[in-house]
Amino acid sequence: MNLQILQNPLLRLTVAPELGASVVGLELYEQGFWLPVLRPTSPAALVQRHSPDTSSYLLAPYSNRIRDGRFQFAGRTYQLRPNWIDGRQTIHGEVHGRAWKAQRFNEHVLQCEFDARAFQKLNFPFPFTVQVQYKLLENGVEVLTTLQNVGAGPMPAGFGHHPYFMRHLNNSGEARLSFEAERVYLTDATCIPTRPAEAIPPQLDFSQPRALGTAALDHVFAGWTGVLHLEWPGSGWRLELRADRIYSHLVVFTAPDGSVALEPVTHATNGFNLLAQGWSDTGVQVLEPGGSISGRIRLTLSKGQ
Repeated sequence: MNLQILQNPLLRLTVAPELGASVVGLELYEQGFWLPVLRPTSPAALVQRHSPDTSSYLLAPYSNRIRDGRFQFAGRTYQLRPNWIDGRQTIHGEVHGRAWKAQRFNEHVLQCEFDARAFQKLNFPFPFTVQVQYKLLENGVEVLTTLQNVGAGPMPAGFGHHPYFMRHLNNSGEARLSFEAERVYLTDATCIPTRPAEAIPPQLDFSQPRALGTAALDHVFAGWTGVLHLEWPGSGWRLELRADRIYSHLVVFTAPDGSVALEPVTHATNGFNLLAQGWSDTGVQVLEPGGSISGRIRLTLSKGQ
């Protein structure tokens, strides 16, 4: 598999265009060692072409789950093929396991493109394109994502990113997470909302920095301000993630492997159906023919005294 590496004295970003333009490594250089900021991608995940086991992968033209793989839009019902282990749900879009075209603009900029029209039996009823540009900065990474409707009619749309962050940086204490949001969706056993987002209870309040501990989280926060922080006590390192306003929702998922997924997404889980049911503030966009949406995410690493 052809991997693209963007590197400077502080950071090394590795991307696999042939595997959904997924990030397969983001590492920080300190005292002669490359330390993983995102969980490392195993060779097996690359060989098996299993993008959910990468360091971070793209979610488009929708994020998270669609209940039973079925959604309504503009008076019609669409049935997608289940792609989740329960054999019922459809999850995380249609681009992360597929090959993208890649172009290097220079040693620090990589652009990847996906055109749904080039694939047969795509598991989505509307044609679309996605473009993602990775730019390595002096002390961070910038990711610009654009989704376009290339069909003859309107389509529901959204996208997101699914990065898995390390909860320990070398020998640091457990990372402390902080962010602000207005509400949270409470879900059923399938992790799908059953009622509109509501006030955030104390156990899910991260407005002040705190460790995740033993909490098992898989929650979607609405009204996210677009900023979050991770700090690794004892290491001096701190990460800021700052996202454009289109990323109105944030998913926090404590993964079984010990990492934590902090996912900037444009809409709520099962958003297409929630929109059809008249729920407000789902974040789902309706793109007219030729219409597009874009969003930028910036990760910045800094070290205090």
